[in-house]
Amino acid sequence: MSDAPPRAGRPLHTDLPPRASRPLRTSRPILTGLPALIWLAIFLLVPVAVLVAGHVDASDVSRVLTRQSTWRIAWFSLWQAVVSVIATFALALPLTWFVGRHNFRGRRVVRAIASVGFLLPSVVVAAGFIALLPNRLHVSLATMIAAHAYFNIAVVLRVVAPRLESFDTRLVAAARTLGAGPLRTFATVSWPAMRSAVVSAAAVVFIYCFTSYAVVRTLGGVTRNTLESDIAVRAYAIGDIGGAVVLSVVQVVVIAIVVLLGRALARDAASTTRRTTLTLSSVAGMRANMGVVIVVVTLTLVTAPLVALARSSLRVGDAWSLAGWRSLVDNNAELATPESAPPTATSASALIDSLVASGRTAVFAAIVALVLAAGLSRTVVRLGSRGRWLDAVSMVPLVVSPVTLGLGLIVTFDSGWYDWRGAWWFVAVVHSVIGLPLAVRVLVPAWRNIAPGLHDAAAVLGAAPRRRFVDIDLRLLRPALIAAAGLVAAVSLGEFGAASMLSRSGAETMPSRAHASICARDRARGCVHHCSVARRIWRAQPHSHRRERQCLTSLISRCDVETASSFVVLVYMSSWVSESQCMAQVAVARPRCCTPSPVWSASMRDR
Repeated sequence: MSDAPPRAGRPLHTDLPPRASRPLRTSRPILTGLPALIWLAIFLLVPVAVLVAGHVDASDVSRVLTRQSTWRIAWFSLWQAVVSVIATFALALPLTWFVGRHNFRGRRVVRAIASVGFLLPSVVVAAGFIALLPNRLHVSLATMIAAHAYFNIAVVLRVVAPRLESFDTRLVAAARTLGAGPLRTFATVSWPAMRSAVVSAAAVVFIYCFTSYAVVRTLGGVTRNTLESDIAVRAYAIGDIGGAVVLSVVQVVVIAIVVLLGRALARDAASTTRRTTLTLSSVAGMRANMGVVIVVVTLTLVTAPLVALARSSLRVGDAWSLAGWRSLVDNNAELATPESAPPTATSASALIDSLVASGRTAVFAAIVALVLAAGLSRTVVRLGSRGRWLDAVSMVPLVVSPVTLGLGLIVTFDSGWYDWRGAWWFVAVVHSVIGLPLAVRVLVPAWRNIAPGLHDAAAVLGAAPRRRFVDIDLRLLRPALIAAAGLVAAVSLGEFGAASMLSRSGAETMPSRAHASICARDRARGCVHHCSVARRIWRAQPHSHRRERQCLTSLISRCDVETASSFVVLVYMSSWVSESQCMAQVAVARPRCCTPSPVWSASMRDR
C-alpha cells in the first residue's frame, strides 16, 4: 500500500455527512420558524379575521364611513401623528448626530439615559408631564404632542445613530474637493446614505403616535379623539362593535400604507449605499462646546418629567409629605386636598397583586417571544432573499394596534369550554405577540453575523450538532438574546391598551392601576367639566334626541365620569346615538365616589 498523498483533484474521504444532511443545515429551514407562524395565526390573524367577518355588515360600513365625524377623527389622528414625528426628529436629531458621529467619554451613558422614555409605560410618561406642567396645560394638544416626542426619542437615536457611525465622511470631503457646495453634498452624498435609517425611524415613530392610546386618553382631553381612542370608546363604552371594527380596518389600512411606503423607500436607499467602517471623530474646540450644550439640553428635557414625578410623589397640596407613599399600603391614609377628589387608596394586597401580575406577565411574554423570535429570525436568515415574506409577516403585529388586537381576542375567546380571559397568562400571550417583531429585529442581525465557517470547522473537529448550537450559536447570540428579552419585558411592563381591556379585576397590571389612580384624582373635577360640556353640546345641537339627554344626564348625575367622557365625545363627534345604546349605558352606569355637583343643577336650570 502506497503512503503517497492523494493526487490533485481526487476528493478526500471523511466521516462528515454531506452538507445537505447535516442537522444544523437542514434543507427545510422553515421548520424553525413554524411555531412563530402558528402563534401569530392563532392569536393575531384569527382574532382579526373573526372580528371583521363576524361583526361587520354593510350597514355598519355605510353608517361609519358616511359620517363627517369619522373623517374628522381620521384626519386628526393623521396630522397629529405627522406633527409628532416632526417634533420627535426636532428633539432627537441634534443628540443623534452628536452621539453618532463623535467618540467621547460617557457616550453609552448618554445614549442609555436618552432611551429611558421609550422604556417607561406611556401612563407614567403622561403622569410625568402632568406633574411637570401647570394645570392649564395638563390637557392640551401641545402637551400630547410633546409626550409623543418624548416617548420616541429613543427610536430615532437607536435607528439613525448606528447608520451615522458607519458613514464614511471621506465621501463628503471628496465631494467638497470636487467643488460641490454644502447643499449639493448633502443631497447627493449624505442624504442617500442616511435615507434608509431616517425613513425607517420616521415610519416607526408615526405608527407609535398614530396608535397612541394612553397618552391621548390622559393628556388629549375629551374633545381630542383619535382612531385608537374612538375604537375603545365604541367597543367598550358604547357597545358599537360594528363601528369599532370599521374604524379598526381604516386604521390598519393607513398603517399598512405607511409600512409599505417606508419599506419601499428604505429598500431603494439601501440599494444605493454600502456599509463602511467606523470612523468616529474626537470632540474638541467649538464642536465640544456645542456637544455639551446638546447633551445637557436633551438630557434635561428627558429627565425633567421624571424628576417632577418623583417630586410630586413627595408632596400633598403645598406641603412635603410621605402620605402618597403611605397610601399604597394604608387604606386610611389621607390625601384629599381642596383641589382634588376624595382618594381611593390602594391597599397593600392590591399593590402586591398588581406588581405580581406585571412581573409574571413580563417574564412569560419575554420567554415566549424570545423562543419564537429565535426560530423565526434564524429561518429568515437561512432563507436569504426568499425569507423576505417571513420578515414582512413578523411585522404584522405592528400594523394591528393593541386596542384592535384586544377587541379581536375578546370577541374570539369570550366563549367556549375554557375561560381564556380568566387566565392570568392571557395578557402575557398578547404581549408576546406585540413584542415579537421587536425581538425579531434584534436577533436577525445577530444571526447574520455568525460566520457559516464556524459550524464547518466545529464539525471537522467532531462537534455534534447540539454542541455546535450551544458553543457557537448561543454564545454569540447571548448579547442579542438578553437585549431582545429586556426589550419585550419593557414593552410588556409599559403596555396599556390591550392590558386595560383584557385584565380582570384584581389582576390589573401596573399601567392600568396607575391610569386608574390618575383618573381618580380628577374625578370630581371631571363631573363639573362634563356638566359644562354637556350644556354646550345641547346648545349647539338643539335637535339632539331626548334619549341622549336623558342618558347623559343619568351618567353625569351618577358621576360615572369615565363613561360620561366616552358618551360626550361620541355625541359631540357624531351628533347622534341609537336609543338602545343610550339606554344600555344608563343600565350599566354605576354610582361613583362623589355626589352630583351643585354646578350640575345650575347647568340644568340654565339650560
